Amino acid sequence: MNSYLQLFVNGIQSGKNASGKCTVVALTSAVPREGVSYVTQSFAVELAQRTGKRTLIADADNLQQVDMLHYSQVAGFCSQTNVPGLYVFSPGDKAEEAENTPGLMRKNSKSRLEKGLENLQTLRFVFDYVFLDCAALKTSDTVALLAPAVDGVVIVVEAERTRKEEVRNALKAIETADGNLLGCVLNKRRYAIPNWIYSRL
Repeated sequence: MNSYLQLFVNGIQSGKNASGKCTVVALTSAVPREGVSYVTQSFAVELAQRTGKRTLIADADNLQQVDMLHYSQVAGFCSQTNVPGLYVFSPGDKAEEAENTPGLMRKNSKSRLEKGLENLQTLRFVFDYVFLDCAALKTSDTVALLAPAVDGVVIVVEAERTRKEEVRNALKAIETADGNLLGCVLNKRRYAIPNWIYSRL
């Protein structure tokens, strides 16, 4: 996994624009149970530790369920982890308090997608990197809807489980959604010992 993380870290750092703007990466899979949450967490931990930058992990569906309204309210929705610089989007009880802040108007007519996109823009003011943990493309259109608004999409593929057609369909879905595909991560790959090595033991 370390080699994937190194390539990923190098890739998004070189792609980060000169203005220092926050980089948002969405991670998804073709089908459920490919290990997207595990890979998202691994990438975020590694990035926070290597760069010391403010990094956030957010579940894309949770991001679409609340109104942050203003970047000053982000602290009410994000919790710091035991990894320096790493935060997790966890609205919890603080979300209701933040939403009821006097003096801020709310638009009740906003769709889930509109909420998610607005919250994403708000998070860009506070964090250097945001990792979105998205549901599989087979069961949800969340990542396809968010793809044009993020800086890149990574597809997690479980070794020896996901079929080629499913991966092709996922790649096509991101391309059709006008998303920037950063690449695929092969998860749970086994490094088998070749027979010729066994013969020498």
